Amino acid sequence: MALIELKSNLSNINKNKTDLTSQKEANANTNHSKLRPDDDQLVVRKIGKRYRGTKLDGGLSRGGAALQVERSAEDVKRIGKFLFSGRGALFTVKQAVLQNQNEDRQTNVYDPTSIIKNLSPKGDFQRHINETDVVGSILGRGSKDQYEEFVKNGNHKSGSLRRDYKEVVSAVNLTNPKKRGTINVKYGGEFGNLKFTQAPDNKLPKDFIKFRIRDAVNGKWIIFPAMITGITDNSTATYNPINYIGRPESVYVYQNRTRSIGFNLKVVAFNENDIETNWVKINALKGLTQPEYKPFFNNNDSQMETETRPVAPYIYLTIGDMFINTPGFFESVNITIPEESSWELVEGKQFPHMCDIALSFTYIGKEIPTMRGINFDGIKKTDDNENFQLAGTSNAI
Repeated sequence: MALIELKSNLSNINKNKTDLTSQKEANANTNHSKLRPDDDQLVVRKIGKRYRGTKLDGGLSRGGAALQVERSAEDVKRIGKFLFSGRGALFTVKQAVLQNQNEDRQTNVYDPTSIIKNLSPKGDFQRHINETDVVGSILGRGSKDQYEEFVKNGNHKSGSLRRDYKEVVSAVNLTNPKKRGTINVKYGGEFGNLKFTQAPDNKLPKDFIKFRIRDAVNGKWIIFPAMITGITDNSTATYNPINYIGRPESVYVYQNRTRSIGFNLKVVAFNENDIETNWVKINALKGLTQPEYKPFFNNNDSQMETETRPVAPYIYLTIGDMFINTPGFFESVNITIPEESSWELVEGKQFPHMCDIALSFTYIGKEIPTMRGINFDGIKKTDDNENFQLAGTSNAI
């Protein structure tokens, strides 16, 4: 059988392969463009394409100063394309409407350039224009603590729920060591003086209710800037049933009542100094379920050094105006360290920064319990002793 002579043009084969590869890349780019959101506002970098000069400063800044400049320029291009599109214009209008709903005139004029200005690595520009300092707003002057300035100097409307700044120290400052001052009162006090006094620099913010535990045996105050949760107030009456011959039902004789108050505390140390302050007070709080040993006194009121007696822990509890120096004692003091709590790493202060404390307080009260008696210290009787009213009001109920 004769052989058929076959001849192939290898150059045409390579050309066809090149054309096929180009067609596949074109199809892939077409399909990729279909998936691009918002009219192709995103700046897309090809795989493997790297940024230039990322380490020109020797790594002095994260990623390099040149990289930050290049990325910022790319962000300006990307965000600018969006802001000048139809959807971007609609976004700007929405932001202006929302900003205009702010309560104070100093903060309700939206700055449409704020997004672009804050794309720089050190961007710290506010999103509104301060009408009393337009130039400062554009240049970024006074942008820090703008909320605090708003609360302090804002011209609030008559129906505003905000209180005067002079009466408010923001609770947010509790997390700011530079502003927090001495909110965390140290363990201490003087024996025999139940009136709590504090130095001017220890003045507690108005955003905090009164919360104090007084060790009546040793005359010490335990005061936490804590979150109080889960307050329960349980009163239980005890009756003695008596059965008479010939009567099927019992006759109940009132015996006594018990009242217990339970609540939880979340105590947090925000810095190294708070670790010592908090845990000294927590240590004293744990001791309020243990007796103190006091010396005996003879008939001449002279101390007998050789003999002592156990004294039960006795406290006065203050929680807002519900309980004001209310006498009683703690049945239980339970401490739980949450799993999410961090620990201080400084040697000698390696304690958790956060702990949950569950307290059970047995109420004794200041007067003989009666049905028409006072059960909360912030409530008082009127002159005729027939009606009640809050201690801070004048309307009887």
